[in-house]
Amino acid sequence: MRALVGLLLALLLAGGALAQSLPKDHWRQPLAAQGKAPALWEPLEQSLKPEDCGQCHAEQYEAWKTSLHAQALSPGLVGQLLDMTAPETRECLNCHAPLAEQAQAFEAARRQKRAHDPKAQGLAAAGIACAACHVRGHRRFGPPERASGQTGPSANDRPHGGVFRSPDFSASEFCAVCHQFSQDQAINGKPLENTLAEWQASPFAKQGLACQGCHMPDRRHLWRGIHDPEMTRSGLEARALAQADRARFELTSVRVGHAFPTYVTPKAVLRAETSDGRTAQHVIQRRVIEKDGEWTELSDTRLLPGQTAILEIAWGRARSVRFWLDIHPDDFYDHEVYDGLLAALPKGGPAARLIAKADAEAQARRYRLFETVLERP
Repeated sequence: MRALVGLLLALLLAGGALAQSLPKDHWRQPLAAQGKAPALWEPLEQSLKPEDCGQCHAEQYEAWKTSLHAQALSPGLVGQLLDMTAPETRECLNCHAPLAEQAQAFEAARRQKRAHDPKAQGLAAAGIACAACHVRGHRRFGPPERASGQTGPSANDRPHGGVFRSPDFSASEFCAVCHQFSQDQAINGKPLENTLAEWQASPFAKQGLACQGCHMPDRRHLWRGIHDPEMTRSGLEARALAQADRARFELTSVRVGHAFPTYVTPKAVLRAETSDGRTAQHVIQRRVIEKDGEWTELSDTRLLPGQTAILEIAWGRARSVRFWLDIHPDDFYDHEVYDGLLAALPKGGPAARLIAKADAEAQARRYRLFETVLERP
């Protein structure tokens, strides 16, 4: 009897855990259209616009507006989408503007020959909008209740008919649909974006520190990454050492839960310049090229958690050495994509203007960290 009771209890607990999980198709791409909202709902409840969500969720909305998620339908992306077919466009929008309603809005703007205009793009211009994560079939989904930790469905007399709360929102796997490419897209054994797998192999996964712990601290909808100097600085430790015959600059990945940088887009460069004019550098980057539809990895010098990059330069006649770290968050697009597009696109056309804007933005986003001057001992 005791064994039977134990078995029943285990089944009930397992059933409770399953009941708290998101539906298996929550991230099935492309996302299905929401369908028609309940007729009794107010227009604000029916809306998928982030600014309407912000009427009640002001703190989350204000943070989201500052994030790259809100800018995911960027000029660089739209400049490429203008010459793509609708199916090709939807492949990109699956992550950059995931809602079916956003794809419909973008195609409506294309039919009007105004897809380059954010005002004409409608909901698509919102990029990764609130509903991309939180709304399916007009049902609302979210993380466990903050104060009580309660999961599962809330009372249906609440706005939107209540919310279904799941711990899945706090799991790294929640981010994987866009931040972990499949293994069949691997180059030299590694997908172009391999962030979840990198995290799973890191000490942070063993400690139970998920992506949200760093990128959404205290549930803030910020998603800061390598474009943000303070976020980047917080994950790295720099040391400058004056040795008898040379100067040494060390950069260690101490609080980055994946490879630094995780994607092929950014480049980080350790640099040195002596007082007598000599220079040295060490590039931290995964370099890939695409030619005739085939991708090749040229090098991969990224830092895994705990690893250190080292740059050394002999003193020679110098009395001092200046060290610093340059971050180019959009390097791959800046040099491998935009330059080629600008050379090929019709001058002055909508696509060329968007790509030129994206190119200027990529250059403006470069920044410098850990600059220091080391005196010769």
